[in-house]
Amino acid sequence: MADPKRNRLIRRLVMTPAVVVGVPLVLIVSPLLLVASLLVDLMTGSRQCSSTRLLTMVLSYLIYEWLGVIVAFPLWVATGFGLFMASKWSRRAHYSVQRWWAVGLFKAVGRCLGALFEIENGDLVATGPIIIAARHASFFDALLPSVLLSRYSDMPARHVLKRELAWDPCLDIYGHRHPNHFVARGSGNSTDPIEALASTAGSEALVIFPEGTFRTATRANRILEKFATREPERAKRLRLSHLLPVRPLGIEALMVGCPDADIVFIAHTGLEPFGSLRTIIANVPFTAPVRVKLWRIPANEIPAEADQRLAVIDQWWQRMDDWVALNHIGNGSRPDASKPIRPIGPDPGA
Repeated sequence: MADPKRNRLIRRLVMTPAVVVGVPLVLIVSPLLLVASLLVDLMTGSRQCSSTRLLTMVLSYLIYEWLGVIVAFPLWVATGFGLFMASKWSRRAHYSVQRWWAVGLFKAVGRCLGALFEIENGDLVATGPIIIAARHASFFDALLPSVLLSRYSDMPARHVLKRELAWDPCLDIYGHRHPNHFVARGSGNSTDPIEALASTAGSEALVIFPEGTFRTATRANRILEKFATREPERAKRLRLSHLLPVRPLGIEALMVGCPDADIVFIAHTGLEPFGSLRTIIANVPFTAPVRVKLWRIPANEIPAEADQRLAVIDQWWQRMDDWVALNHIGNGSRPDASKPIRPIGPDPGA
């Protein structure tokens, strides 16, 4: 297995200068790029200006990325050149920038790509301790827990993320300065770092995407086939049509490390076409709202035994899948654009 410290050094030497130097150069030529994208839209007959919308989203991302990297330097100096990086005020400051970055990108998705959100039970993240287990279907939904916490709570969050995401300079810098855990593929079954992350979280939320990856048709067939062979008992109780089965090691480690935490499940639909660059291009702009729903399970309703805990997680994961199936959104009419995020009332059947 590659040395994570060596990989981090390589990322910092390659990606950080690329952002600091490259983004201003891109912004200098951005007017020409915007003109070119408008011409493409005219030639292809795109009345929704899909190419231009996508380019403005990319430019917005680059701006937020550049600002985040630039701000990281004075923060490093303010911590005594890293000497007091683990102090409470430093962690709070770094997480504030991390949250600003996530919320800014999420708003850019709305402005540039026309995404509107209907959020049900968002206030379930208002108090802790909580473990947030969220569906993962696209690039954009990785921002959703941070956005919800920003909107309904003042809690910082600790994330369990794939190590590949550390190639994003902001996620790399702030993700390592604030307590998070980047999971490497093929890292074995050791969950000690995740359990330790949870045990020291205090009032901070713990965020995990327990599917481990996006669902695509090909990927789902492969994963579900292996799942039925390796875990036949779980396969019998799950009839997933939109979600992938929970990979239990990570969320189990969070529950062990923070046994007093409630679990908040986040399901959503409407982001499925935005899981790859090809499908993003084909589906810009959004033509229907993104619907989001949260459920919260008290810690005292979660069994002590690992097998029973997993059965409860699967039960709620199936409920999420059923909700997605009932609320799955295709192309359709757009909601009122004056309400980009609209909480709706509780589900009478919940």
